[in-house]
Amino acid sequence: MNHKPPVPKVGTDAYDPPYQSSGEKKIGQLLDQYGLPFFYRQATIIYHHGKNEIWYPSFTLPQYAGAVVDYVQNSDKHGLEERIRIYRYNQVPAVVLGPPDLDKTDWQREIYENLKKEIIPPNYTLDHVLKKMN
Repeated sequence: MNHKPPVPKVGTDAYDPPYQSSGEKKIGQLLDQYGLPFFYRQATIIYHHGKNEIWYPSFTLPQYAGAVVDYVQNSDKHGLEERIRIYRYNQVPAVVLGPPDLDKTDWQREIYENLKKEIIPPNYTLDHVLKKMN
């Protein structure tokens, strides 16, 4: 007997991964609006402290050579900067964010600018999405 799982209704969060925080959910929904496919919490090997470690960045963007958008909930500015440094050392294009980044009034635009600067090639634009949001 074949049982098919019910198909989620369009417009619900049924297709969303099981986000670990509301900040990750906001960022994931923003990446969806931008049309940027991602893997949630995909294992990534990072060389750190003289050995290989497995990290689970919040979002891995497979179309951009494994670039990551990492939301670090429990870290101060120094911790975020250290994480950026480690990603750069490993040649992983990354945007690293914390809760203060999502508290800003124009957080979506700031993330967009960081994506353009660190990850998205210059010939690709998300401006059409920003116009819909305003």
